[in-house]
Amino acid sequence: MGRVTGPQDHGRGGGIPRPAGPTPPEHAGPPVLTPVTTAMNTAGALLVLCMVVIVNIDVFGRWLFNAPLAGTLELTEMGVVAVVYLTIGHAVAGRRLTRSDAALGLFDRRGARRTSLALRTVFNAAGVFVFAIIAWGQFPRLIDAWNFGYFKGNVGIFTAPTWPLEAIMLTGAIAAALHFAALALRRARALAGGRDDRT
Repeated sequence: MGRVTGPQDHGRGGGIPRPAGPTPPEHAGPPVLTPVTTAMNTAGALLVLCMVVIVNIDVFGRWLFNAPLAGTLELTEMGVVAVVYLTIGHAVAGRRLTRSDAALGLFDRRGARRTSLALRTVFNAAGVFVFAIIAWGQFPRLIDAWNFGYFKGNVGIFTAPTWPLEAIMLTGAIAAALHFAALALRRARALAGGRDDRT
């Protein structure tokens, strides 16, 4: 008696097509924006590594040669802010932004699907509003920093222009707002009767 086997996939056209799996967090945002935020997140990770190197050079320079690295304070101050805005869009797209989900979990456990979706929609819409305000206020700061040559540091010792940081903050705020808008649209569609997406 022969053995019964299931359908096999014998190439591109054979077998039964497999259903697409859930969208991974890093591809949850708009397709055009996802590569941009991924690149920004990578740049943020590299910037953290650069800050580690700078701080260690400063520490060992002070300890061994009594010669600290000029500009360490200014570079690390600007670097921390830059890392936040370089990675914020990727965090929003991956649903890893810090939030309290106690109420959402309670509604989910009790089967209050529409209430949970409504709260998630409000949360994401609020994210759009907050980061849109940040971007709106950041744009004139970038223009002023470029036109007037603003810098951090002390003249004659170390100076660093602030316009790159202002540009990173503007870009990060726009990316976060767009990702929040995409998530808010998904929650609104699910609330209207579409797919139950509670992420």
